Amino acid sequence: MKFAIKNIMNKCVLDSSVIIKGFFPPKTSLPLEIYNREILTHKKCMYLFKIIEERFIEVILPKVSIVEVAAVSRRFTDKQTSQKITSRLYSTSTLVSEEEIFHESWKIAESQSCSGFDSYFIALAYREKIPLFTDDEGMHHHALKKGVLSILIRLSEISDIEKTLF
Repeated sequence: MKFAIKNIMNKCVLDSSVIIKGFFPPKTSLPLEIYNREILTHKKCMYLFKIIEERFIEVILPKVSIVEVAAVSRRFTDKQTSQKITSRLYSTSTLVSEEEIFHESWKIAESQSCSGFDSYFIALAYREKIPLFTDDEGMHHHALKKGVLSILIRLSEISDIEKTLF
């Protein structure tokens, strides 16, 4: 499969799942097998954040992802911490409005039957020709089907993440 990639060293799209899993470790009450997978995923997401910061990689997000991260992060922490996370995300990311990617998102949603929300992340990565980092298997599948270089964090090695960004 041929992937639409322009300049993978400077930009990427992060799905909300990666953002949330990078900020919040999994609950210890999870079954051990799931906990072990999720704690490793958490560490990979934190490492991805570190690479992004150290290498000055531009994170491009659909603007609506700020709302999603605010809603989900609030389930894991207090209001003040949630606001700090979303404010940081808002100020350090390049945000793309719904209007800019609406038609491409619509096409993807119709052609692939993926969730409307997922279609925005896929459309953005496709339009910019940059990699998409996700921990959502469904989104990953639909992104690959569209020709987007999608990295499913839980199944990726650190070296795969590094290769994508270096």
